[in-house]
Amino acid sequence: MLLDIIIVLQLVILEGLLSFDNALALASMVSTRLKDPEEQKKALTYGIWGAYIFRMIVIFIGTWLMQHEWIKIIAGGYLVYISIHELFFRKEASENNEGFSFKWLTPLWSTIVAVELMDVMFSVDSIAVALALSSKKWVLITGAVLGILMMRFAANIFIKLIEKFPILNPTAFVLVLIAGLNILAHTMGYGLNEHVLPVILFSIFGGALLLNWIFPEKFKKC
Repeated sequence: MLLDIIIVLQLVILEGLLSFDNALALASMVSTRLKDPEEQKKALTYGIWGAYIFRMIVIFIGTWLMQHEWIKIIAGGYLVYISIHELFFRKEASENNEGFSFKWLTPLWSTIVAVELMDVMFSVDSIAVALALSSKKWVLITGAVLGILMMRFAANIFIKLIEKFPILNPTAFVLVLIAGLNILAHTMGYGLNEHVLPVILFSIFGGALLLNWIFPEKFKKC
């Protein structure tokens, strides 16, 4: 029992570290698409419930799911695609009133669906790590629930940070790009260690904050 509790704590910490880029990307996506603070809260709240449901389902079929490399390739490919779109084509798409959205939905629900998709793709990496630590369903579920809750609070904090440091908007999707490439690299037998990846992500994040602090005028329109 004590060992299980220790594993739960490990899962919460790992979830927090692995979801760092996810939380920042979600905050960037929500703050860019929705200007109303109430709608931002709704998008994150509904998105988080979707993440809970998806994680619970995957935990029960995860052992089978993670045996298929094509799942990881789809997830990694999607993260690379969304990051390239947001980094290089978002401005052009918004000028043409287009973009990575679902036109038959309202801006709020389009954002919620986009948040859900990103959560699903990021989950692949987190669940793979979780299943390596334990096979007990209650341990995995408890760790996932607490970890996702941590990500929800982090996303709220990042929304406020983005207002003060606009450079975090593009930085978020640089981190998503790295995460996506890392998932794809793992399918080929390469990829960064789960302890090394957070250090790289935090370093980029810290460097971006420092740049914005030194040159605030230059990054006003990020």
